[in-house]
Amino acid sequence: MQNMKIAVASYSFHGMKYAGVCDVFHYLDLLKHRYGVVNADIWTGFLPTLEDDFIGKVRAALDANGLELANLCVDGPHLWMDDPDERAAHRTQMLEYIKAAEKLGAKTVRIDFGGTEGHTMPEEAFEYIVKTYREYCAICADLGMKIGPENHWGWDRVPEYLEKVKDAVDSPAYGHLYHLRNFYDEPERGEALAISYAMHTHIHADSMPYAKEVIRKLQNSGYQGVYSVEHHSGELECARVEWQLATVRGLIAELQQEGFEQEAKPSFFNGVYLGKEAE
Repeated sequence: MQNMKIAVASYSFHGMKYAGVCDVFHYLDLLKHRYGVVNADIWTGFLPTLEDDFIGKVRAALDANGLELANLCVDGPHLWMDDPDERAAHRTQMLEYIKAAEKLGAKTVRIDFGGTEGHTMPEEAFEYIVKTYREYCAICADLGMKIGPENHWGWDRVPEYLEKVKDAVDSPAYGHLYHLRNFYDEPERGEALAISYAMHTHIHADSMPYAKEVIRKLQNSGYQGVYSVEHHSGELECARVEWQLATVRGLIAELQQEGFEQEAKPSFFNGVYLGKEAE
């Protein structure tokens, strides 16, 4: 079984970031010196500017800590906006993020569809999304990166639209950031689809009871990406990330011991939380 790579997403420290006590450089130091991971997953909320000097400093900090950037998680620009001028502005900004991703050595880049879940994607929006992803994929393919959406809001959470766009874009540089089991409808279809072309993952705290089986399915699919711990509570983040990261490491260790051929056994951690260890 190939080496299973782990990251901690910088969004895990968004509470500290908003409190003014954690910036991107502190985050990278935490990865190296507290959590012992070598893969970063930078949310663009930690990049206050894309100026060359600043991005160069972030790249230097990555290199100094022996880290690789598994994913650049882009919030802000997304593909579809109803207003044409806003769409054009988002495209221009996203092209700048792709340049920054190149400088930072990112392996994957996430940018969302836009739209509102539960509402139909207009044909105009579909055609624009496909056209723009093809443009981004052509650039990213030349840079050795993958790009695609994450099922965490808007049309990205609708399996029908995910599949329709993927098939139409039809590029090896197009991938999916799989946010475990977070679909608006058809969760089984969504999970199977996301696993089939996953480029990166976000393993959130609420997924701990079922993440082991999802990880097993990803490994059996030939997944080559990184398992990224993403924490959302905004409180006690350093300690809670430590717990979440240790749990993911433990789930992976259990799978490596059991093998990946059969459905995952209930994890040790679930047994503890359900009180079975005390029986």
